[in-house]
Amino acid sequence: MLLMKNALHIEYATKPHGRELDKPNEDRLLVDRERGIFIVLDGVTRPHDEYEAAPYESAAGEVGDIFLKEVYTYICDHLSEHDPRKILENAVKIANEEIRRYRSKKNAAEWSFFPATLGIISILRGKTLHYLCVGDCIGLLIRYNSKIIFGRELTVKAVDLCKATKSERYALYCNHPENHLSYTVFNGDEVVMDGVQYSLIDLREGDLLFLASDGIADYLKYEKAIDLITKSPESIIEDSGRYDAPPFASYADDKTLIKLQF
Repeated sequence: MLLMKNALHIEYATKPHGRELDKPNEDRLLVDRERGIFIVLDGVTRPHDEYEAAPYESAAGEVGDIFLKEVYTYICDHLSEHDPRKILENAVKIANEEIRRYRSKKNAAEWSFFPATLGIISILRGKTLHYLCVGDCIGLLIRYNSKIIFGRELTVKAVDLCKATKSERYALYCNHPENHLSYTVFNGDEVVMDGVQYSLIDLREGDLLFLASDGIADYLKYEKAIDLITKSPESIIEDSGRYDAPPFASYADDKTLIKLQF
């Protein structure tokens, strides 16, 4: 889809992981051109054996829906306020509290790790993008054919993967700031706000901006800038499949991308 407002071109796409396991797409995205709101979320999933028992159930997807709704509603209601950072931080705080209420209604014993969501939540004001980055989604800026990665794309080392189950890794790495490999996820815990990272980018004419879930992080990092400039989000998602195997990854993940041309 191609949208235009002034000199801004916006394209976006999302696709589920494509593995045999019939797990729903747990990524989420939101594009509001008129208000300048752009969000990419990546669900933190349960271990695969739990999906095999209930393949169509996706608590991470439900958490993503809750988070997206609460964040978007708050931002829309407070866009007239002066401080974008305060708007963003209050929005995710309220959304995280709603996840906690959702969690209290669920039987957490059903899952080895309570599903969560993470992502990049952004507001465009004039020529400045204000954003929060939580977890391991990725942002990429292409300026004068040079690539600048932003956000915090985190991949746990293979040696660590061999020593722990998925549930054990979640317990070790999620929302534990004392661990140098820790990253933040929105799962209702109050400690989440300590890991929320705010930043901004002053944009220039000709800049190209990507907001993406980590399912296409390696593709964005390693492909040439000229190829990313000319390809649609759908093409990027399809082409990124060649990074869904060792040494880059052990499996395919959900893939979501917003591409903004200034």
